[in-house]
Formats: sequence, C-alpha cells, structure tokens
Amino acid sequence: MMTLPKLVEKTLIILGFFISSISFILITLSLWDFISEETFAFGLSSGIRVLGSCAIMGCLLSATGFGIGDYFKNEAKE
Repeated sequence: MMTLPKLVEKTLIILGFFISSISFILITLSLWDFISEETFAFGLSSGIRVLGSCAIMGCLLSATGFGIGDYFKNEAKE
C-alpha cells in the first residue's frame, strides 16, 4: 500500500508530464500550421502564449512532485 506522500508525488509527476507533453504536441502542431493557434486564444493572450503557459504549469507540477519526494526522503533520515 502506498502512503499519501508517495501517492501525491506520483500523481503530480504523471499529471505534470501529461500536461507538458500535450502542450508540446499542440505547440509543435500550431507552429507547423496543422492547427490554428487562435483556437487557444483567451482574452488578450495569444494562443501560443496560453499553450506555453500550460507547458510551464506542467513542468512546475512535475518539479513539485519531485520536490515532495525529496522532502519526505530527507525528513525520514533526520
């Protein structure tokens, strides 16, 4: 059975990788003109900026997941 910190760690890492991967694919497709980047435009932000923000959000979620893992591993040693 997994402990709660381990479950949160894995969930954040997988969710972050998933969001980053989808954003990278959509950015690549929009740069090659397979899809219109205006589809993702929101308010005054351009579509490419929204996709880039989603990619950064995915990276931050993954980093938080790895940080939680490191924090609880170091806490047990002390």
